[in-house]
Amino acid sequence: MNEQELEKKLSAAYDKMMERVNQLLDKAEHEALPALQNNIDKAKNQAIELKEVTSEEAEKLAKYLKRDLNDAAQHLSQSGKELSTWLHFDLELVEDRLLDIFSKVADKTSSELAQLAAQAKQATEYHTGEITSIGTLACKNCDNLMHFKKTGRIPPCPKCHKTVFIRTRRK
Repeated sequence: MNEQELEKKLSAAYDKMMERVNQLLDKAEHEALPALQNNIDKAKNQAIELKEVTSEEAEKLAKYLKRDLNDAAQHLSQSGKELSTWLHFDLELVEDRLLDIFSKVADKTSSELAQLAAQAKQATEYHTGEITSIGTLACKNCDNLMHFKKTGRIPPCPKCHKTVFIRTRRK
């Protein structure tokens, strides 16, 4: 499998895992809301069982998914602003289906993630080679912005070729 095929496979699996977390949270709303990690683990295990990705790939995707949801939920709960400020670009540019799913999951998990954030400090750095969802990342070295309008692999900075980024937000 070449790099382009692998990226496409991992991006699609990330989006599918996000959909599964959303479905599990919808189902759980009628009961006590289970822990986010449990839902991510279920989505991850389902992706492995269906042979969409390997165990190692699923572990990485679950980590990336939790990172993105944590970051979005913290922003929404702390700022009280719209998801568009976290994404740092116009929502018309984002695939409607992906935005809807991501918005629902981020909204449902904001209070749970606030508790998780208090328990453990989450790494907020993004690295070349990782998969991320929609939003804007800034190079920690040169502040160059990279806009992700769909899920994809993080490339090196096109300006300085460094490999560490942070998520940016609209003011």
